[in-house]
Amino acid sequence: MTDDDNPYIPGRIDAGMDAGSVSEPRDRQPLTRMRDALRSRDTVVLAVAAIALGALVARLFWLGHRTAHWDEARVAYWILRYEETGAFVYRPIIHGPFIHHVAEPLFALFGPSDLLGRLPVAVVGGLLPLSALLFREHLRDHETVLLAVLFAANPVLLYYSRFLRSDVLVAAFMITALGFLVRVYDTRKPRYLYPAVLFLGFGIASKENALIYVLVWIGGAALLADTALFRPRTAPSGLGLLRSHVRTARRYAGRLQTDTATRRRVGVCALHLVGALAIFVFVWLYAFAPRGAATEQYPVTEAAVGTITFGDALANPWQLPALIENTWDYWYNNYPMWSDKALSSGENSSLSERYLEFAPQYLTVLREYALPTLLFAGIGFLSERYGRERSRNLVLFFTYGGVVSVIGYPLGLDIFGAWNATHPIVLLALPAAVGLGAVYRHGKTALAEGDAVTSLLAALLLVIVLGQVVTTAAGAAYINDTNAEKNKLIQYGQPADDLRYDLQQLDRIAAENDGTDVLLYENYFVGNGESEYFHPACMGTSEWFNGLPLSWYLYAADANVTCIQNSLDLDQVSGDPPPIIVTRERSVPILSQQLAGVGGYEYAVYELRTSGTETVIMFDPSALAE
Repeated sequence: MTDDDNPYIPGRIDAGMDAGSVSEPRDRQPLTRMRDALRSRDTVVLAVAAIALGALVARLFWLGHRTAHWDEARVAYWILRYEETGAFVYRPIIHGPFIHHVAEPLFALFGPSDLLGRLPVAVVGGLLPLSALLFREHLRDHETVLLAVLFAANPVLLYYSRFLRSDVLVAAFMITALGFLVRVYDTRKPRYLYPAVLFLGFGIASKENALIYVLVWIGGAALLADTALFRPRTAPSGLGLLRSHVRTARRYAGRLQTDTATRRRVGVCALHLVGALAIFVFVWLYAFAPRGAATEQYPVTEAAVGTITFGDALANPWQLPALIENTWDYWYNNYPMWSDKALSSGENSSLSERYLEFAPQYLTVLREYALPTLLFAGIGFLSERYGRERSRNLVLFFTYGGVVSVIGYPLGLDIFGAWNATHPIVLLALPAAVGLGAVYRHGKTALAEGDAVTSLLAALLLVIVLGQVVTTAAGAAYINDTNAEKNKLIQYGQPADDLRYDLQQLDRIAAENDGTDVLLYENYFVGNGESEYFHPACMGTSEWFNGLPLSWYLYAADANVTCIQNSLDLDQVSGDPPPIIVTRERSVPILSQQLAGVGGYEYAVYELRTSGTETVIMFDPSALAE
């Protein structure tokens, strides 16, 4: 059986057999069709699995090489604090907390590193192509494979699958949850409810915009309902369709009162719903409940988070209701803060002004890194809505959600980050696969009819499109992964330079040296006071963030750090300067004048952001490894 003869497409005429099966007896034909269907499905599963394996390799390759982005370093720091103290509380400013719970044991087992922090995101992003199989009842075989390819190779999805940030996590989990809900609808088997709510819980625990996915689902379903009422397939009018559904519901209610088998089925379904709800509540509570001495390690109050921790409830289950109540109150008051902050007008600009600022940047990212997805999503939608006798609801549903996300996401931004393009891309990938599939079928039909030119042009178009996707992805993820001039996926917080060699020296010196390892000099890095929540504490609060990602690397290396804010205090280390000095480039002459021997230090200048943050890391030559 070929892709075009997939019997799982609703409303299709089953061509059924190849030419060699025509002479078989009639009683053998259903068996032949079933055998060919199973063989075709096995081939699709193997193809999608191979694509997912390639996606994993692409995401794991050189995963720890890039210097951490400002945002990555901040999240990694709090994961390490969680591992060291056992204290945790959800805070919307750093999103999560799925990534914290998954990366914490990796840090505990293997030590902190950028690679291990990014590893959960890379694995989830690499496995995302497997979710295409959940929609295969509504897609042709080749469309399913093409959807997996788009999930695997899109430049935005690849780049941010190699990034310690939760956008790929929430996108992958919510798409997978939706896929299992579709399986519930397709098979009427309640067992698919359990993975659906599991991944829904993972998505909500990944990032706050999981709620936007739920709103998109509701909106897409409403549009499908409107389409069904406007152009009903099984009734003379939309009102007649509603009446037929009401009559069906009444008949079913009557059977429920008189038919024992019907009541049993309803009871079983109710039990499955309760079980699925229990799983969801457990995942939510595990993710968001506080742990350890949270108020001592995080800037939160006991009044806000409560006094009962997850460990307390495990030790004494009678405290579980109070933990759920406290966690709900805290979650309810904090989880929407992401959208509240984004939608507030702010001090310097209104919502409309920020939309006009961010929307062009957002559309530029989509144009340069997802143009094939956008174009073929349009082709797929138009061919589905106007080129078929019966449109597939799933294709329309994903298109509606993707278009709304393209228009609406710039409304929810308080700062611009290309990672937000992840969300319309995963939605538009399905209609794009349908559009690419239409080109494939057109070329295949032309080849069967002897039209070599048309089939060659179709094949060439597919090669060009898929080749452009792959080459653009490779350039963004590997070649220009820190070059903001050539890569618009890079946000301002990404260091423009590679600090890896100096960071390796830092790790080694911190492990071998006795006494002070690092001198931080400059008021850019050093605050007037100390922060009880950040280490090195002498960097202060706002200054600690100025030092990212170096703050994270200093803490991960367990470096002994001395902080000096101005030249008047340099006499503290003038006689014995430490092996490493970190400062701004403008302060190098002062250090050379006032610290004996510093003039002979070897140093390099780095940008801690894409530009404008020239930072110097100086090494005593005697401390450097040969």
